[in-house]
Amino acid sequence: MASSHRKPRSAGSRIAGIWTPADGGNRSLGEVEQKIDDLYRRADSATEGQSSAKRTQKINSPRKKPSSFTATPHDHYDQAQLMSRLTARQKDAVAAHLTERSTTTGQRQEAAVGLQASDGTQSDPRTAKATVQRKLSTARALLSRLAARERQQEAAALARQAITFARAQVGKPYVWGAAGPGSYDCSGLTQAAWKAAGVTLPRITAAQADAGTTVPLADAQPGDLVFFHDDASHVGVYVGDGMMIHAPKPGAYVREESIHYDGTAIVHSVVRPA
Repeated sequence: MASSHRKPRSAGSRIAGIWTPADGGNRSLGEVEQKIDDLYRRADSATEGQSSAKRTQKINSPRKKPSSFTATPHDHYDQAQLMSRLTARQKDAVAAHLTERSTTTGQRQEAAVGLQASDGTQSDPRTAKATVQRKLSTARALLSRLAARERQQEAAALARQAITFARAQVGKPYVWGAAGPGSYDCSGLTQAAWKAAGVTLPRITAAQADAGTTVPLADAQPGDLVFFHDDASHVGVYVGDGMMIHAPKPGAYVREESIHYDGTAIVHSVVRPA
């Protein structure tokens, strides 16, 4: 039995001419936008192909009537006899008619070749246009996914900056009304942390609870703000794995600990600032 030495397939698949790796796509936004621009141009070409097809149909339509010069052995003899009796002027007119027929046939053939070239592989311009439109739809969907992923990456980068700042404040004392740099209360710490990432938050805890997108606790990501108690009167910066950095209360210091730090704290909500 002959062994097969095929190259392994890549992790992705080609869908309607758009490369979509199994992990959701590793193409840049610029690459996909360039692909979409190219597909728009191809859509325009397909539209032109339809116009060319109509022109070809008009060229073909007069050919329905049989020509008086249809070639049969008997007709060749009759035409030879007729031509021998024609005057020179009449012969020129017949020659001109034959030349016009040849030119029309050439135009028809040229138009058919043009239609085949409109999409490289599609002879029917309507099919070519539909194919391009499907590719455009796929490219737009990919572009949307890439844009969403890029926004997520940007938000994650900002969150890392906020966490880095908050972690650098660990050990500093809680002071009510303080917003740094030497001491903090809970909302003063979260405000300063996100300010370090370029995001402005309100000063008051309850106002911070309305300053972003609320997400379920199960979906909390690093950098999110975790609010506690029925009145959202306490807040900390979530760092992942059920942990947060916060300024707990008077007499305590900024520290990193579980979101269930005192065993009785009730999570009010989780808010994503960016």
